[in-house]
Amino acid sequence: MTLTIQDVIRWDPGAVRAVGDAARTRAQTSIDVANNVPTFPEWTGPGSEEAKQAIDRIRQTLMRDADAALAAARSADTAATNVQIVKDNLQQVLNMARDCGMIVDPVAGTVHPARPGMAQPNDWHNAEVLQQALQQVLAQANSVDQQLATAMDQADDVVDVPPEARPVPMPPPGADAEAVEQWWKSLSQKDRERLIDEHPPELGNLNGIPAAARDAINQQVLADDLGRITTTLTQHGVSAEQVLADPGFYGLSAADVTRYNNALKVQEGLNHQRGPEPDPSRQRPVMLWKYEPLADRGQGRAAIAIGNPDYADNTSVIVPGTGSSVKGGWLSDGHNDAMNLWDQAQLADPTHTHAVISWMGYDAPDGFSDTRVANPDLARSGGDLLAADVNGLWVTHQDPNQHVTVIGHSYGSTTVADAFAASGMHANDAVLLGCPGTDLAKSAADFHLDGGQVYVGSASTDPVSYIGTAPEYLHDYLNRKLGYPVGLNAGLGIDPAGDQFGSIRFDAEVAGRDGLDTNDHSHYYDAGSESLYSMTHIVTGNGDGLAAEGLTAEGRRQPHVDLPTEIDLPFGGRLELPPVGFDVPGSPAYIDPEAGRPSESVTKNHAY
Repeated sequence: MTLTIQDVIRWDPGAVRAVGDAARTRAQTSIDVANNVPTFPEWTGPGSEEAKQAIDRIRQTLMRDADAALAAARSADTAATNVQIVKDNLQQVLNMARDCGMIVDPVAGTVHPARPGMAQPNDWHNAEVLQQALQQVLAQANSVDQQLATAMDQADDVVDVPPEARPVPMPPPGADAEAVEQWWKSLSQKDRERLIDEHPPELGNLNGIPAAARDAINQQVLADDLGRITTTLTQHGVSAEQVLADPGFYGLSAADVTRYNNALKVQEGLNHQRGPEPDPSRQRPVMLWKYEPLADRGQGRAAIAIGNPDYADNTSVIVPGTGSSVKGGWLSDGHNDAMNLWDQAQLADPTHTHAVISWMGYDAPDGFSDTRVANPDLARSGGDLLAADVNGLWVTHQDPNQHVTVIGHSYGSTTVADAFAASGMHANDAVLLGCPGTDLAKSAADFHLDGGQVYVGSASTDPVSYIGTAPEYLHDYLNRKLGYPVGLNAGLGIDPAGDQFGSIRFDAEVAGRDGLDTNDHSHYYDAGSESLYSMTHIVTGNGDGLAAEGLTAEGRRQPHVDLPTEIDLPFGGRLELPPVGFDVPGSPAYIDPEAGRPSESVTKNHAY
């Protein structure tokens, strides 16, 4: 990856020279020891020749070590000199830009007048000249960077190389997954290992970095967040409650406390999804794929993967809805969604590998009393984040033939719909559970799936799943009349379970149902449920088999009117008419055929 101005500024030629000095000291030490190895010229007798030969080999080894150290010192000296030259050249260009009233972007490496609207032709000419000079310096820097990397790798074999002597260039902010992947691949193995060891927090969340590396980095950051508090407890001999009640007294910040509390929640999630089995070989293989404990005003973001999504044949991403957060414990606290789905996929298709990601990567509405639950703003912004993460899975996956399913529940299903319709998310299949509306996706065609389908699971007794049946104009009218209590955008779109949406609806009724019940909004992942059984078909790439197993359901429909088939004539007699019927225009599709299923047909014995 091309170096930026910031990368060159971070270079420290003094630290590089110090490496050369250390290598020279190592060389001199080896020479001194070699010169002081006794030769025993007068020693004769049994074994003497063999001993002298062994001693001579030691001397030769020491001299070879000295030669290697001297070579490393010379390489480090040359690199330090060239680093200094590049830094001086860069500073000269930056000084000229400042004197000419130019702005230099340290990341993009662009030069432009400070006030473009008032710039004269000569200003633009100067900007062009400075841009060319800057590009020449950065081209020089890239060449020197290769030399520096070689020199420090050479020195690393004989002395300890401090990080400041060879700062690893980071990808620029906002780099896409493809650029990050290219950057990661361009690093030497030593540089990758060093970055993982240093574990800068932002690195574990970059799409384009392999899942195993992300997990290693994020696990260390999480350990730091826990250790910052636990170390304080030990040092002061106090309880966690005392430290958390007054962190400033112990030299800690509010951010330290937030990181600690969310680290506890994520650790609980890892333990929960790993399972209670003491034998590691029988535990679920969990990975911390994402970890941002301070995000979303301290509610945090995180994603736990069961299985490695870089190598799995089938990967599913689960997106939660209203009331979910890292801080609130969605990754644990009895939520078995990912565990149940992964377990069933393993049993249903043991010949393929599977990964399920619990994605708590956006700011969901805090609850049904949160007015944001009635507008799509969080779904749209969350959709952008979700699309970036899901699309990143395709970049790091080792086989382009993987099958990816994205599953959204409740408000999370609206987020999934927006990720497909507005943010360019790429996946094979979509599953919407208890969906209150698909916002920007007006039909299944708006998902632009890669050969797959939009599948919908909506229990007839789940009241949340009917929200999208109300006409959109009604949401806007009421919102406007009430003074915009939920913001400018009201309502979450239309119901994807309707028979005109273009989706495939699968059986998702709740065993023991008894009319509309808000609790029935939370049973889609229940073990043994027909909903989980249907989703297992879908995530293993066998959604086409739902109909054959009798797991598909009719879509909800609008009220239907049938015209009379005969009328009385005013002069006597009757006139027979052809049968004609139509759906009531503008009416919601609220009639649910699933509500008429016999209760005994809804069971919890659907499991592999």
